[in-house]
Amino acid sequence: MRRRAGLAAMAALLAAAVAVPAARADWRIDGHGFGHGAGLAQYGARGYAEREHRGHAWILRHYYPGTRLAAAPRATLRVRLKESTALRVSGASLVRATGGRRVRLVTRTTYRLAPVGDGDLLRLTRTGSDRALARLHAPVRVLGAGALRLLGRAENGVDGGRYRGTLLLRRTGVAHVLAVNHVDVEDYLLGVVPAEMPASWPAAALRAQAVAARSYALTSRRPADAFDVFTDTRSQMYRGVTGEAPQTTVAVRATRRVAVQAGTTIARALFSSSSGGRTAAVEEAFPGADPVSYLRSVDDPYDTISPYHDWTVTFAGDDAAKRLRPVLSGDLVALAVVAITPSGRAATVRVTGTAGVQDVPAAKVRTLLGLRSTWFEITYTNAPPESNANSTDRVVA
Repeated sequence: MRRRAGLAAMAALLAAAVAVPAARADWRIDGHGFGHGAGLAQYGARGYAEREHRGHAWILRHYYPGTRLAAAPRATLRVRLKESTALRVSGASLVRATGGRRVRLVTRTTYRLAPVGDGDLLRLTRTGSDRALARLHAPVRVLGAGALRLLGRAENGVDGGRYRGTLLLRRTGVAHVLAVNHVDVEDYLLGVVPAEMPASWPAAALRAQAVAARSYALTSRRPADAFDVFTDTRSQMYRGVTGEAPQTTVAVRATRRVAVQAGTTIARALFSSSSGGRTAAVEEAFPGADPVSYLRSVDDPYDTISPYHDWTVTFAGDDAAKRLRPVLSGDLVALAVVAITPSGRAATVRVTGTAGVQDVPAAKVRTLLGLRSTWFEITYTNAPPESNANSTDRVVA
């Protein structure tokens, strides 16, 4: 009898193991929108401009409720471009070192600056020559009569990009040098707006984007740090002169020194590509953030023109498990949205593994799975009858 009972128990265990084919499961995720969803929605702004012929001021008031347009101060922005063991520049006519030393350069020549020694020195040479033209105390400012070219690929993905303003080169650690573009905010925007919004879009949408980008830039200054903003989506995209376009230049010039203002201060005018049909409040988009009066959820009906309004991705079980490994205990068994935000986005995703269950912020799951937004639903396909992975029980966050 004991032998039969043991065999029955072993059979039950094997059956249970077969009933959870986690590695073979397929996951379907249906979502809406592209980006964090807070503030101005670019496709929605295009829709308001095209279909209702709204001007940029109306568009900005819609996406940033309770704000107004006001004069912005003149300012210089410091944009991180590239960090490397050596940097090459052309178009430069002068370098000015800390301590006051100045070296005249030939604009047609390409120069190389690299760290030397353990202090703050940079060695200046012509490209292709080992002979030092000077040893300069960093930070070193590089100036030119026109745009300066930074050779090689910068952090914005531009290879051999040209930049207005000046370049400041400083030592970082023992063996690296960092290039930071010091540029007037208005000139900076010439390289931002076409990188963030297609230049072929309506003028009102481009002007709204210019004002939002200016406001965001002015609230991003960090005087205590080596730079204010990145050239990519960690801040906002910036491609310098290389990325400029005539239509967006007109939009920037037409809104010169105009910003979104909330009360007595410039608003941090967040924006993203596509809302999915309704924007997110800032605390939904960035869990832990304090609510902001002008970054609340608003209707966005023209997001329907966005190619990202609705989207679907699928994952094989093995692929999903691999991507979710940092938050997965054991083998993947179930994946479900268990809490949503007031605008309908996922807030918390329950990741069930054979060795435990973890409730994970949806923003983290979005990053791990490479999803376009946090507005998504999860369906477990190819699930065995006894699986509860298709559960849609949720609570509002």
